[in-house]
Amino acid sequence: MMNKLKSNLIFLIVTVLLFASCGVVKSDLVVNNQIEVELLREPYLQNSFADSISVLWKTNVGKTSMVKYGKTKELSNTSLGTIEKDSNSVRHTVTLKGLERGEKYFYAIYSDDELLAFGDDYYFRVEPLDKKSKFSFYAMGDIGEPVEKGGFPQITSFQINSLKEKPNFGIGLGDIIYPKGESLFADEYLFKPMESILKNIPFYPALGNHDWGVAPDLNFEKEWKLPNNEHYYSFDYGNSHFIALDTRNGELFDVENQVKWFENNLIQAQGKYDWIFVYFHHNGKTCTYKKDEKAVISLYPLFAKYNVDVVLNGHAHTYERLHPYDSGGNVIEKYRANTETYPEISNGFIQITTGAGGKLQKNWLPQPEECGKNIVAAVAHTGHFSLITIEGKKLQLQVISSIGGMLLDSFTMNKN
Repeated sequence: MMNKLKSNLIFLIVTVLLFASCGVVKSDLVVNNQIEVELLREPYLQNSFADSISVLWKTNVGKTSMVKYGKTKELSNTSLGTIEKDSNSVRHTVTLKGLERGEKYFYAIYSDDELLAFGDDYYFRVEPLDKKSKFSFYAMGDIGEPVEKGGFPQITSFQINSLKEKPNFGIGLGDIIYPKGESLFADEYLFKPMESILKNIPFYPALGNHDWGVAPDLNFEKEWKLPNNEHYYSFDYGNSHFIALDTRNGELFDVENQVKWFENNLIQAQGKYDWIFVYFHHNGKTCTYKKDEKAVISLYPLFAKYNVDVVLNGHAHTYERLHPYDSGGNVIEKYRANTETYPEISNGFIQITTGAGGKLQKNWLPQPEECGKNIVAAVAHTGHFSLITIEGKKLQLQVISSIGGMLLDSFTMNKN
């Protein structure tokens, strides 16, 4: 009998050690006949407009979603949310409303009454009520390249997180998740490397050609909570208007409806904002290794006619700022001389490629002098992000390297 007990005990110990050596994850643990809730994706922020914001995260199991929040870490407010289950995870969305404009809030997330995340880095800032208040945002494209293939989204994320003043939000210029935009790789290639900034800086991506690799209605739209139809949408922040477009594979998605919507959106924005930004994935004219995209160039007349100030794109894994263009894509000569300071650009716009947030084109160097009519104002071939600061009618752009935080390019535009 004693030998049998010893044998059973040895078997039990060996079994426990075997499972331990295999790396049993928390989601495999069962407490009181229930699978314990595990946080699979750190919270990330969406739709921080006016007095509301949405907090999203992902777990292995869970029936409820809750966020506690407050201007101090006592977290005196509570909001419940919704869940969406798929084959191997639960997606949580909680929208907080009635927030005090211009205030900083701390938050904590819960599922099934279990605290999943809370701390100094879990906070958000609400858009100020004063339209003249200073704010900033970062922009970068071509982000979610796997680290094992040379990608560096975690390095760019670290540099953004190291800024003395955190941006109020970020925009993504397409190719958000390689290789085909599949949700299967979203956490490993994007959300994990960028979690340090996604948890406290709202992020608004546009679709790129890689994000179109597998049906975006089953992938991209599942990962994000964006306005309109998520393919093309707009939002306001402070005294500025932002429009995201879907350039798909170089041809505009749902072209007739999207262009009509775009022009109507621009018409409605006239006279209401000091600044208008348009962003998407593909370049128009360029001196990079990418071809000129006719679909984007066809939008130039709308940019110029409806007072678009800055157009931002990715696609080329490098940085390129062009001289101000007119409606025909011609350099406006009077702005060529001074590339560091601009007045308000009448009937024209500045186009910027900022497409090396997580991937750099190898075995290639910019050669703008060989591009014909010298359309390039500045180039930088290294991992980077663009930081744009708005203070009333003054705009400042700074391009910052992912490694070292060096200033690669800058200019100001003053409409006063």
